[in-house]
Amino acid sequence: MKNKLSGIFAPINVPFTQNEEVDYIGLKENLQYYLNTELNGLLLLGTNSEYKSLSEDEKIKIIETYTSLIAGMKTIIVGLMYESLYLAKGFIEKVRNFPIDYLLVQPPFYFRGKFTEEDYYQYFCDLAQISPFPILIYNAPGFTGVDFSEQLINRLAELDKIVGIKDSSKEKKQLSKNLSVLTGTINTLFDMLEKNATGGVVSLANFLPDLPLRIYNEYINGNKEKAKSLQETAIKLNNSISGKSGVAGVKAGMDAMGLKGGELRKPLQKLSANEIAKIRNLIQEIYPNEK
Repeated sequence: MKNKLSGIFAPINVPFTQNEEVDYIGLKENLQYYLNTELNGLLLLGTNSEYKSLSEDEKIKIIETYTSLIAGMKTIIVGLMYESLYLAKGFIEKVRNFPIDYLLVQPPFYFRGKFTEEDYYQYFCDLAQISPFPILIYNAPGFTGVDFSEQLINRLAELDKIVGIKDSSKEKKQLSKNLSVLTGTINTLFDMLEKNATGGVVSLANFLPDLPLRIYNEYINGNKEKAKSLQETAIKLNNSISGKSGVAGVKAGMDAMGLKGGELRKPLQKLSANEIAKIRNLIQEIYPNEK
């Protein structure tokens, strides 16, 4: 049995300035907020960070900024999302000496029509051989168009370095007990916990971490009815914020809660001040006991 990764993790956003430069001051301010929460850890360089819009130098500086301040205090997951093994290997070499706890590996998808499951299996095998960090599979068909089969995931789970999965797919799978299963959306947190998931990496935790944490804690303490009720509240909020506007909605939620959401890199567009105010009012209306 591999060590289990559990709890609630925030897939951090990267705030940008008006000139679309990384706002490292804002990044650090957000970090100080997260350090004062009960979040189990943070995902750096995931979808909410606008990963595909960042340069290699920016990725490394973001990792350096966060790991230098939180290593040993919060679990650190770093996203690895490249279209070739060559680039993925290069990234691993650049981050090898950082105090990272896990890599979250998204499969290449641009040429997905030409890839077989055996190709994907070999990709993860190759990375597992060179990575100094344990690996989580990132199964996010809504972004990649690739939905790993139950058979492929469980085959990967036999590799020592593959220890978990962040699963954002709609299909429910019977996954190996060797894996820590984290849901990728707050909308399924309760249901996934019922199916032996160990937690979640959810965008709602970026600006309202108390709510997913309460769902998780109520559930593991045996208060399932309370957890289910809180889940319904979370779904209402999530569908109106992230579900409606994606990364822009998450950043607006952060701005609404006094954090640094910041600008987005075009062609993504920031929500208006009026829309941010509506989100603030929505949170106060639906979840008035926010901290």
